[in-house]
Amino acid sequence: MRTALWSANMVLFLTLIVGGTRIAHAQARTARRSQTLASAIPVIALADSEWLGAMRLHDAERIVAPYDNDAIFLTAGGIAIRGRANIAALYRARFPKIVHVLGGGIVQDGIRAVNDTLVYEWGHGGMTYTDSASINHTVNGPYLTVWRRFPSGKWLIIRNLVF
Repeated sequence: MRTALWSANMVLFLTLIVGGTRIAHAQARTARRSQTLASAIPVIALADSEWLGAMRLHDAERIVAPYDNDAIFLTAGGIAIRGRANIAALYRARFPKIVHVLGGGIVQDGIRAVNDTLVYEWGHGGMTYTDSASINHTVNGPYLTVWRRFPSGKWLIIRNLVF
């Protein structure tokens, strides 16, 4: 025969089991995301740190090395460029206007693992350069980059949005 005390204890017991299971799942998810970030951060940091040097050298291949073959680059003007080769062509088309890079870089404002294979990185970046008429220009703005870990374990950019 079930009593009110037995029913209350059973509800408490089940609440603790379900709550404990949820906590365990949340802790496991947090641990996986920490591991995901730990594997992605060095790759992302390297790509960010190499960007300005590659711009100085007009090295489109180095700039697009971290991009997936099917990546999409969305320009500040809203033009979507699909594919690593087309993104490289976009940079090559910009290089004749850039005679000398005076400074700049990429500053990461945040990073978050969405799941085991996706990381969002956001921040701001830009550069100051001299054109062929010896006029200095500064271009900068915020960005959002989506990185994916592929089955090989390699991290690549699948989406890059500049604003």
